[in-house]
Amino acid sequence: MTLTPTTPKKRKRSKKSLAVAPESESVQLDFGMPLDTSHWDALRQDLSSNVAVGRSAEDVWGDDARDGAIYRWGFATAMQGPATVLQRKLAELATCNSGEAIGALTAGERELLVEEANGLIDGIFSDQMTGIEASETVLWAAAMPALSQILPAETWWQCGEQLLQVRADASLGSDTTCPLHLVLAGELGLTLAWRLAPLPACPKVAFAALEAVSGFLQGEGESIDRSLVRPQELRLIVASLVRCERLVRLLGKPTKRRWSKREREIAAEFATWMAVLARHDGTQVFSDAAVSACRSDFGSLKKASPPDLHGLMRAGSDFDSETLVPAMAAALGQSHSGGRLAWEVSLPETMWHSERSGVAAMLPEWDVRRGRTFLNYSGADVEVEVTAGRRSVLKGTHQSMIQVDGELQQPAGKWECTCEYSDDDVHLIELEQPFTGGVVLQRQWMMVRDDRCVMVSDAVLPSTQANRKETGVGVVDNREIRCVSRLPLAAGIEVIEDAETRELVLSDGKKARVLFMPLASSEWKVGPSSCHAFLSEDQHLVVTTTGSGAVYSPLWLDFQPRRFRRKRTWRQLTIAEDLAIIPRHIAAAFRVQIGSEHWFVYRSMSGRGPRSIMGKHLIADFFAARFHPGDGGMEELVTVDAGE
Repeated sequence: MTLTPTTPKKRKRSKKSLAVAPESESVQLDFGMPLDTSHWDALRQDLSSNVAVGRSAEDVWGDDARDGAIYRWGFATAMQGPATVLQRKLAELATCNSGEAIGALTAGERELLVEEANGLIDGIFSDQMTGIEASETVLWAAAMPALSQILPAETWWQCGEQLLQVRADASLGSDTTCPLHLVLAGELGLTLAWRLAPLPACPKVAFAALEAVSGFLQGEGESIDRSLVRPQELRLIVASLVRCERLVRLLGKPTKRRWSKREREIAAEFATWMAVLARHDGTQVFSDAAVSACRSDFGSLKKASPPDLHGLMRAGSDFDSETLVPAMAAALGQSHSGGRLAWEVSLPETMWHSERSGVAAMLPEWDVRRGRTFLNYSGADVEVEVTAGRRSVLKGTHQSMIQVDGELQQPAGKWECTCEYSDDDVHLIELEQPFTGGVVLQRQWMMVRDDRCVMVSDAVLPSTQANRKETGVGVVDNREIRCVSRLPLAAGIEVIEDAETRELVLSDGKKARVLFMPLASSEWKVGPSSCHAFLSEDQHLVVTTTGSGAVYSPLWLDFQPRRFRRKRTWRQLTIAEDLAIIPRHIAAAFRVQIGSEHWFVYRSMSGRGPRSIMGKHLIADFFAARFHPGDGGMEELVTVDAGE
């Protein structure tokens, strides 16, 4: 059932108007003609004629209509599994030009269609509908001509009236920037006007549907943000935009047969997000749908020059072929930079962040072989996926547990983004979540783009003045803080421990993928350490860090295989302020060395200095740089001040 049910008891439907139309509309919500045997036979003949002369699915969709592919785009990703039998059959019926699809139906499939049609009749519009339910409603509308040969007359008629009712309710009950407005008030209306043109009421909704699609696109950034609240449903929305754009050309009045330049730009931004979230095998981040289930979205992934895109990926790239074709090809591994700067310049930006939806993507560059980092912080825990080349190494829920003086604390609010920065050197995003016990958890993800390194850190800081006292070097909280971070390993990833040091290697069983350094721990296993990293039984990389007053636990991940065999080390550095050494709960700094390459990281937990580390004077909350030991200089990567 695609719509929200009311009660188990079926409601009687009148053939008369079911609701008051919007002020901008003057369309009755019945079909505008009585239902009797003579009309029913003539109607079915008219529907067959209407789709056979210049307005068939093949005429409108071209090759994308084959096997109902254009109506199946995005379903598997949204459902995180294969499309249902109902969805597949409706998609086939929506795109058939003859009785072949109808004749191929089994008795069980016919019974399923009748049963689900009765469920459709009993449903109502709800602004809590999912994108899957809304897109299924469009499937019903597109399949209505074929269903007239399958469903009983009264059932078919009531389904049609219900679809008109849902479109009208969505037009009134959904905000223009809501994806439901696009799919139900927009595409559903356009589909009814196209597929049921012989019925007087259906063509009359075309103008209002055109306005609904335009209103959604005019919402620009807000429409995009709301569409990413359920990132797994993004492809359903892009697929709807593709179909709407073609139906606008078919049904639009002479003054509205094409989208404006700005409308196409917004549609292209939706498609770019789709490329950003695509894995190299055509599946999508934050969805567990298998490659085989998503095949209609991308078709073949063979390398070709120029790129050979198929399905939804090709159709979405038509919104801005100059930028999106290379972006889609790069995301799917069909092309790569090969060191060509011009190739990279022609592509979109490499950091994408929707703060309202809590989705972020950090790409060192568009070449998928360089790896990617994805975050979804819309829930209580952060969902992550980190790839090394074309292989996922971290995938799942990144949890952190905090103890204050031995008592487990709980999250007291949602994650919020407190800092975002991107340039040619780094991508940086900082998130914050309040906890009980008067503490906050701050999490940073920093990608050093050219060096192919990622740093993820958790900092637990006091959020109030409780249990604090002034000292000569800042503010101290004497409570014992224990932070446990659990990084989820992707399937097939194993952890290899070093015999002497606390560094780890993440491997896929064939080759090493990531060199992992817990910087807050002592490098050598001999001796005590306030930070420990180990593999749990449930395949999580667990990092436990203990401190007094505040805790800072940075983890350094190196994704560059050529450095894995080089000598490496890391050190916690001494920090001075006013000729006194600063303890770790006030500020911490670290140096990482792999071969001849050095990096430097500084973080303040209380106050801002001025402070000195390795001859560098800092007044900052966070600072990262490349360190050059030859002259002792530091090449700044990023500086974050309190006011930024």
